[in-house]
Amino acid sequence: MGGFVKSAFGQIGWYRRSLGFFLAVVVLVGGGWLLYSYSQPLHASSPLDDLSPGNTTETLDMTLSAQGGLYVGSAKVPVDITTTSTSYRYRYQVVNQPKEMIEQLVINLHLPQPGTEQTIGYLFVNNGGALTANANLADPQTIVYTADSISTQAQMSIEFEVPKSMIQQSMLLTLQEFLTNLPMAVWVGISIGLPALALLVLVLVALARNRKVTPYRGEVTDPPSRLSPAILGILLHGKITNRELAATLMDLSRRGHLVMRRMTDNDFRFRRRKCSDRLEDYEQVLLDQIFGPVSESANGEEISFFLAQELFSKKVSQAFILVYQKINQLGYFYANPLKLHRRYQIIGLLLFVFGLIGFAMNLLLITGVEYLLLFWAGMIGVSILITFFARGLPIRTVHGDRELAMWLAFRRYMLDGKPISFAAASQEKYLAYLPYAIIFGTESEWTKKFYELPFTQPLWYVSDGVATIDKFANQIFPFLGYLSQALALSSQPAAR
Repeated sequence: MGGFVKSAFGQIGWYRRSLGFFLAVVVLVGGGWLLYSYSQPLHASSPLDDLSPGNTTETLDMTLSAQGGLYVGSAKVPVDITTTSTSYRYRYQVVNQPKEMIEQLVINLHLPQPGTEQTIGYLFVNNGGALTANANLADPQTIVYTADSISTQAQMSIEFEVPKSMIQQSMLLTLQEFLTNLPMAVWVGISIGLPALALLVLVLVALARNRKVTPYRGEVTDPPSRLSPAILGILLHGKITNRELAATLMDLSRRGHLVMRRMTDNDFRFRRRKCSDRLEDYEQVLLDQIFGPVSESANGEEISFFLAQELFSKKVSQAFILVYQKINQLGYFYANPLKLHRRYQIIGLLLFVFGLIGFAMNLLLITGVEYLLLFWAGMIGVSILITFFARGLPIRTVHGDRELAMWLAFRRYMLDGKPISFAAASQEKYLAYLPYAIIFGTESEWTKKFYELPFTQPLWYVSDGVATIDKFANQIFPFLGYLSQALALSSQPAAR
């Protein structure tokens, strides 16, 4: 069963914006319904509604069972139960704005065991909608409630108190008694303590995730390993962001797999072309899913970034899954970051649903323990914290920290501000390392190191008026901002 559930969740595309939308709908609709239900009288529909109109006298026979349930005839009715150290107090709204005026109402309540005036308490609560309302113990096992001239605006409740020895305590009553006797300070502590404990655990994990990695002290002027920009991005951030996608597309363009054409600041188009350069499995899947295999006619078509729904659709997330699998094989993290993200997201979602259901059940079935609502509210708070922090939790191994230290030394070189001296391959170096600069967020500083060098528009980038490196940068860097906007407007796959 566990394997089936794990497999099923593995096939689901978790989209953060979609998930957030549906959770918001659940909260608003469910919360609104619960508030409406809670604001209504204890029993909105009275058994008197089903009685024949026109009768001047109505009689109800009610029974309190030995297990503590209250019945009108054979139907069990919802009742508010309050537990004290020696007794159970019941309250049931029997009249709720009847359709017609009732001249006289008689209620015979039958008890499971005999009692006396000293052990049995009773009261007919009248809001003023009836001329008279009385109650008396007619015999040791029968309480009789009577009311006269009940108007159509009346709301009346019967109350009675019986000793605990009269009721065979069910599990629900025992639990309710235990919860009712807990002081309010306990519930306040639970409602605050649960989110606080969850936050503490998440902070400790986050500190372990973000423990300071000291850059390698030696000089590193070239990439220290053959990591792709996407892999480096996960090593650095613990997840795939828009920068990893932008850097990957730019790296594929530089290597000859794509041609990037700038239409406007908000429209970059890509066309796939045949290339002998070797692709990683996730790069192959990404290109095939967006552009189709090179053998198909789609090879000659341009894909616009206006097609964000297609570019960031669920099927493209397959490429991101392969990226996570790749970095997991390299041993840079203790657990696959993607699986860790999903695990915490599922836990957060289950806790949220469980807390919401518990909140509803508390309102509807355990009405005598209002403070228990704080527990469910705390659980919902825990679920939100877990879901929010889930994507920042993967922890690097010592091997991962060591690899990152080398790359941080390379980042230091990109930021040092020293101009690059002229060389025949200086432009190729700039373009080759630019995807890594995008991952580090140092693309501007990296570009400035080449300001004084000649620049020729690369063959893979098509645009008008690009004669210097600063003009190239001024055109290409808005691509990052546009990509961020496209991601915000589209569904983000769980693999991100």
